[in-house]
Amino acid sequence: MHHQPSTAQAPQDRRPRTVPGLWAGGNVSSALRLALLLAMGLGAMKGRAQAPLTLDPSFQFNLNEWYVSSALPLDDGKILLSGQIKFPGEFWFRGSVRLSQDGSIDTTFPQFPLSAGQGKLTKWQDKIYVEVGQEIRRLDGDGLIDPEFILMSDDALFSSLQGGEYHVYPDGSIVMSGLHNLDDTARGFVGLYNLIWFTNTGHLDTTKTHRKGNGAIYEIEQQPDGKFLCSGTGTVYDGQPVRNVFRVHPDGALDTTFDSGITWGRANVFMPLADGRAYMVGISRREGFPDDTLRIVRLLPNGALDTSFNYQHAFGLGELENALGLGATILNVQPWGTDAILLTGEFQFVNGAVRRGICVLDTTGQLRPEFDGAGVNTFVYQNTITGVVAGTFLTPDNMLYVYGAYHGYTDGTTNDPDQRFITRLNGPDLTTGVAPEPLNTEAELRVHPNPGTGAFVLELLLDGLATAQLLDASGRVVHSQVLTSGTERHNLHTGLLPGAYVLRVRTADGRTLRGKVVVE
Repeated sequence: MHHQPSTAQAPQDRRPRTVPGLWAGGNVSSALRLALLLAMGLGAMKGRAQAPLTLDPSFQFNLNEWYVSSALPLDDGKILLSGQIKFPGEFWFRGSVRLSQDGSIDTTFPQFPLSAGQGKLTKWQDKIYVEVGQEIRRLDGDGLIDPEFILMSDDALFSSLQGGEYHVYPDGSIVMSGLHNLDDTARGFVGLYNLIWFTNTGHLDTTKTHRKGNGAIYEIEQQPDGKFLCSGTGTVYDGQPVRNVFRVHPDGALDTTFDSGITWGRANVFMPLADGRAYMVGISRREGFPDDTLRIVRLLPNGALDTSFNYQHAFGLGELENALGLGATILNVQPWGTDAILLTGEFQFVNGAVRRGICVLDTTGQLRPEFDGAGVNTFVYQNTITGVVAGTFLTPDNMLYVYGAYHGYTDGTTNDPDQRFITRLNGPDLTTGVAPEPLNTEAELRVHPNPGTGAFVLELLLDGLATAQLLDASGRVVHSQVLTSGTERHNLHTGLLPGAYVLRVRTADGRTLRGKVVVE
């Protein structure tokens, strides 16, 4: 349900936006290219050690069309794929497919209307949210449609038009961006709106103030303080002038203390950091720098460019086609350990070095050796050369899954031309040289039930906003949420796989509190 192209810990799925090579040139019509862009927005082997980032050829997914935009490991070890996937002999694309642990297709998984997919997957408790067309559906833990969450367009107060992004709150309610029509005459919300809130049953939330502007908002991402970074096409929001990248308060009101200076293009993804800074990937230009095209930058808390991060990289397309003359596109940014970030997208070179759709930068912006000579191979779809990495996820057993639109994967030594759309690698060693944080000497945080199934209650009275994070054994943040000021009981809906995790709470007055939770 996405749009045209325009934090540092271990990798997690962070909703890829586009697969540009799928709409460049050939016989693909402009409408189809845009539709693909809207749709995409444009994790094992035990008992023997394997070299990090080497290919696991035992994992095989054998369909040939067309792309995977998002992937999510399920509690039973299977994997849910979302995208546009065609089976041999069928004349339509399936929005979702479920895989067995070896990558083979789970033939017991039913087709639409019992299942749905196309865009970003987000785990919430034992449920899953997914982009479908211009709306959001909710699935159960097996990937089947949850009847307790209505089809949004069945609500008489809402009509979907142009899709954007969505954010899931701890209670299961959501906020969705884009450009959609409201007909809530009783409360005066009539016409086109950009930020719209829904209850956890899919109905329009009539207690919220929905927000509008003169364009569409495509990307939103919540910061630790509850504010949202936004990117879109408009120049006016809530009656006030805005840049192509701006920020709003938790209730959607414009934050006038933030000025990105970005006057052209937009962000595909933001990755907020705990200190208020944020990484941004996409394609954009700043006021006063008409020839300085930005693809990966780090923004300061006030929106200004963080010049301590090197953003001047040459991302080369190689044999990939130059869609609309925009060049290489970065679709996703994810944490990589504690001192680097992982970039994925449509490119084959970074500063002249071979990186086929995937690379790692350190926190100063320097290219690291991971994935040297590695990445995805290309295929031709409707006369267009395509080879794109949409994103990755890392499982607790330290297997890294890479997914996107490609045929074949090479790890720099082994080339497997039969890899299709999702590949399993032996996971990276992200703990080397990283000293674990000591537990605080204060009383442990009160969490119950503990052990639990993934939903916990944290008892902590706060005088200001705080951020709660869960870290796995390697120190990577696997869950993060904002805690409300003045509240003593906080619901933590983690959706994590079984295991032991460190709970870390950072308060507004600078304290860091720690405890331990166990997911059964």
